[in-house]
Amino acid sequence: MSEWINSTLGPLLQHLFQPIDQALAGVYMPWAKIVALSYFIGTMVWVFVGLKKEYVNLEAPSKHIWHDLRFWTVISMMPHVIVYLYL
Repeated sequence: MSEWINSTLGPLLQHLFQPIDQALAGVYMPWAKIVALSYFIGTMVWVFVGLKKEYVNLEAPSKHIWHDLRFWTVISMMPHVIVYLYL
């Protein structure tokens, strides 16, 4: 399967991603990790603290935390943070 994907989509995607790869090749990996984690964690903080609960949960069936979309946004982003922590 991966051979088929590489042979069919590889040439097309290579033209798209090769300039990006070359531009980012000189970035020191720990700094790249810090920037990526900062974006994820900053977004989670902004969603949970910056957005008004009344706005996000207009038609929520109850006021419990598990009906709060801000909570589920943070939970759904945690796997991404974990992946970047262990890269």
